[in-house]
Amino acid sequence: MGPGDLLRLAWGSIAAHRLRSTLTMLGITIGIASVILLTSIGEGTRVFITSEFSQFGTNLLAVHPGNTRTTGVPGSIVATQRKLTVEDGEALLRVPGVEKIVPLAIGQARVEAGNRGRSVYVYGVTARP
Repeated sequence: MGPGDLLRLAWGSIAAHRLRSTLTMLGITIGIASVILLTSIGEGTRVFITSEFSQFGTNLLAVHPGNTRTTGVPGSIVATQRKLTVEDGEALLRVPGVEKIVPLAIGQARVEAGNRGRSVYVYGVTARP
């Protein structure tokens, strides 16, 4: 049996079972499209997350207040935090390699105008460059 006979046999089988052949082609098409779509979404998400984390560069450091020892109960009532002060930031300037600091205070406040209002975040920084 030669290649021509095999092609005639395959074409005859496809033509004899049109519905089965159409559904098989549709399944293969949907499967390939799904794999391409999921791969594209995954790659797009990876690029987005990478750009979000690297938009400020790799030479920035954020310091947040915290405890010097942990109790094993996150967010417990007995946990206290020592607030960071501007003096703490100025002490960081004495560390070799630190060029600038930006003390930042974040809070939430209600903004109202007329009979409309909204709760917004308020960011505050010092006036020094």
